[in-house]
Amino acid sequence: MKHFVDKIDFYELEAMKYHAYPASWDPERQKKDVLSKIMSGDWYGSQKRDGFFMKFLKDEDGNITFTGRSKSVSGDYINKWEWVPQLHEWGDSVPNGTCFLGEIYWVGNEGSKNTTSIMNCLKEKAIARQEKEENKLHFYIFDVLAYDNISFLKEPALERFKFIEDLGTKNVFKYTEFAVYFNGPELWDNLQSLLADGYEGMVIIQKDSLYEPGKRPSKTTKKIKQALKQSIDVIILGANAPTRPYGGKEIESWKYWENMRTGEKLEGDHYKDYSDGLPIEPITKAYFHGWAGSLIIGLYDAAADKVVPIGSVSGLTEEVLQNWQSYKGKVLEVGGMQLMRDDKGEFTGIRHPKALGWRTDKTARECTMDQVK
Repeated sequence: MKHFVDKIDFYELEAMKYHAYPASWDPERQKKDVLSKIMSGDWYGSQKRDGFFMKFLKDEDGNITFTGRSKSVSGDYINKWEWVPQLHEWGDSVPNGTCFLGEIYWVGNEGSKNTTSIMNCLKEKAIARQEKEENKLHFYIFDVLAYDNISFLKEPALERFKFIEDLGTKNVFKYTEFAVYFNGPELWDNLQSLLADGYEGMVIIQKDSLYEPGKRPSKTTKKIKQALKQSIDVIILGANAPTRPYGGKEIESWKYWENMRTGEKLEGDHYKDYSDGLPIEPITKAYFHGWAGSLIIGLYDAAADKVVPIGSVSGLTEEVLQNWQSYKGKVLEVGGMQLMRDDKGEFTGIRHPKALGWRTDKTARECTMDQVK
């Protein structure tokens, strides 16, 4: 029957919603609860793409629908499959009796408004807006409710996630992606890295939970937003020398080189000379110009009345690396995967710190060690 898989009407199946923390919970309380859940190892999560939720259904007869969470004013879901012709080859390859949940999103231009600027257009205009390769929307699949005429509604979350990951290892299509799930410390690290990079957040799900259509289960799902980003304010103390060798992927078009015999720095296209065996090597842009490689950061220890170095932060703009001396003493908000501690629980540094922004509203003496206690 149309829209049916394994005797279930998946077309009319309402999407499950995810529970968010109540506004009465401050960020510290939320963070403590999330950390407890994640470190138990019983909760799983994957990167959340910022686009528009879509349900892909290929019923037992091969009819395909691509629908959002809500019905239109006419009381029916709008099938948007014709809006994304770049997905049709993939859709043809999917076996009948399959239902995927995912996010349609614009690579490099994420955001629900950006995605709906295409998906909410008339079909012809939506297709026209995706003519350029960089504008084609991708489908990010994070859950499976049925596959090859077998319902997964009685399968626990972990089994569904493993199935998704396995499909991802076999995926050969350019415009479809499959989520990768993490748990335990790896999930916490991944979450903090995503938040530090500016992504909107993540959903974590209890491993034994079932998919509950139309419900918002508070005991088995949690939305994690930017409020749970782990960050501290640090003081810029100085700079580290830049890395010398260049090890990136753009070596064929790289412009910065050094003669190994004479020490002379060479700018321009020298890849052919390098390939021919001449004694030159690619070097980093920062080393070529004599900039800083990273900045040393620290915190103020009020009890000892001194500033304590706690590590370094990279990934800064070229302007900062070039003029690093003018940034000494300034305050920088830094995020990271983890606040590291020794066996005694004493703070030892930030794992993979990332610069989040300058704090012109704070002084160096306000960047105290109390932030990491």
